[in-house]
Amino acid sequence: MEQDYKEKLQLNQVRQNYGVFGGVSLIFGLALALSFYKARIGINVYLFTMVMIYLLIYIMKRLSIPLKKATFAYYLGSALLGVSTMFTANYALQFLNIIGIMLLLDLSLVHQFQKDENYDFLNHMGRMFGLLFRSIASLGLPFADSFRFLKKTRVIKSNKIKNILIGALIALPILFVIVSLLSSADLLFGEITAKVYQLLFSPGLFQVTVMVLFGFVICYCILCGAVKYQTLDAPKARAKEDPMIAITTMSMITAVYLLFCGIQIMYLFANGVFVLPQEYTFAEYARRGFFELLAVTIVNIALIVICTSLFQEHKGLKIILSIMTVCTYIMILSAGYRMLLYIEAYHLTFMRLLVLLFLVIDFFVLAGVIVSVHCRKFSLFGYCVTITAVFYLIFSFSKPDAFIASYYLNHKKQIDLEDVYFLTGELSYDAAPIVIPYLSDWEKQNDHPNLTFCKDYVNELIYEEEKRGVRDINFSYWKAKDIANQFSEK
Repeated sequence: MEQDYKEKLQLNQVRQNYGVFGGVSLIFGLALALSFYKARIGINVYLFTMVMIYLLIYIMKRLSIPLKKATFAYYLGSALLGVSTMFTANYALQFLNIIGIMLLLDLSLVHQFQKDENYDFLNHMGRMFGLLFRSIASLGLPFADSFRFLKKTRVIKSNKIKNILIGALIALPILFVIVSLLSSADLLFGEITAKVYQLLFSPGLFQVTVMVLFGFVICYCILCGAVKYQTLDAPKARAKEDPMIAITTMSMITAVYLLFCGIQIMYLFANGVFVLPQEYTFAEYARRGFFELLAVTIVNIALIVICTSLFQEHKGLKIILSIMTVCTYIMILSAGYRMLLYIEAYHLTFMRLLVLLFLVIDFFVLAGVIVSVHCRKFSLFGYCVTITAVFYLIFSFSKPDAFIASYYLNHKKQIDLEDVYFLTGELSYDAAPIVIPYLSDWEKQNDHPNLTFCKDYVNELIYEEEKRGVRDINFSYWKAKDIANQFSEK
């Protein structure tokens, strides 16, 4: 009961200051519409991210909540993802960047509104996803608080304003009938009223209104959902279960892993690293085991985290989990090896490069997991967020499509039409500085009048860049257009 009272008291601090926090939510909605209405992805993502960060800082100031050190790291990561987004033309990368921005700002809110003491990895994950459900539970608050705010303002209390509003409502249906009749009576008047009608009820105005209202509701709900965390006390130390349960379970699983990894090691040492079984092709060998091994490594990390969170410390359990970690590392290396074989046979794509990134992150996360087994005070969640953010930021800024194009052209002995379709159709314009010069030389060498891939590619690129406005400036398109203009003039 006391906790419920504290939560209501804290939430009322936001609701009673609706003029401030409702205004912040309205600014959020306006910024959302201004940034993304009929705009593509570019500098608008970065600017909108900075608006969100500024609004969050302002909210903390109004609530007298000092910014924590880790919060600045979350803000920095979000800002860098925004910068990366306006420097890439890869749609998948842009989508992942936006997801990353939302997750980091989500974590910053949870971190700001609640103490982190006594939180293990599972608690942190629960809080991160819990904010979503708390926000959904607050869905009725922006409407109720808006109505209450309007009801209490002097404008609505004024009898004159009330009578004017009533008169306007009465006049609307009468005006509709009269305007319809007058429009039929006079063509010029009809054209004027038609233009006014199109302006007032245009699809564009409706879409902007919906975007503003959507942003307002989302912002206010998230704020109400997050502020509830401030009243929640840090959880008491979780009661640990008997470790013999975990020891028995993990021993049986680890025994299977030892057998599997033993076979892997014997095969590698007996046949050499880059030798395949005779009955398999590169594709069959890679596809046959890669995703299964990837799934098992994720399951292993989850099992180790659960064991450290739910069971008492025990020397035997630590030994078993350490052995399991070694087996998991062998599986990660085996999965990576299979993917490299697949890439060697069928070359590099964005998804294959993304999978390799995931394996690298998996490798370092597992190191943190085993450290947490032997040192329970180790902040595993913070370590995992840091590792994931750092490696993904490096990947995001690295222009993967340009790297893929360079790798493709350097490892392909002969380029045919299918390869040209891949370079110009599958890769984003991040690869244009590499693709355009190569295509120009390739067409000259083939000397065929029907080969206009380079010209078509350049014209399409210039057309796409010229369609962009100030809000969706994208520097990857800008750079690609400069290269395209150089070759279009030749």
